[in-house]
Amino acid sequence: MTVSTTISKTDLARRTRQVVDQARRGRPVIIESYGEEQVAVLDAADYRCLRAIAAYYALPPHSAPVNDPTLSPRGLDRPEVEAAVTGAEGDIQAAWNRIIAAYLDGDISLGRAAQLLGVERFELTERLGRLGLPLLVGSVTVAEAKQELARLDA
Repeated sequence: MTVSTTISKTDLARRTRQVVDQARRGRPVIIESYGEEQVAVLDAADYRCLRAIAAYYALPPHSAPVNDPTLSPRGLDRPEVEAAVTGAEGDIQAAWNRIIAAYLDGDISLGRAAQLLGVERFELTERLGRLGLPLLVGSVTVAEAKQELARLDA
């Protein structure tokens, strides 16, 4: 988990550019007034990622390849993501929610999630790790790896 910096509202007014740059580099800044935390400044992608994770864990329990080995990954394509955004009246958070949910369900890989989000796989890996979020990397068993290869060849 990333360590945050705490500053006063006065320091924020003096150092706004530095605070924003720090947050964009993945180091959140807590703004306080009279010793009380008021707001947090964090990278927008971190914010979207955290909201998507919270939305996922608020879902009712459901079957997914990650917890039911008899299910095959469904995949996720760009039109499905665009449909989610359209259904949410253009709210881009719906794309993050749909992509992160598909990733956590085991329907898509980390690389595919990164591709759909428009970021590099290593950037998404670093972001999830920094935020202390789940990293699902590779097949757990040899049988799963063989199934994955068979799906790729099909």
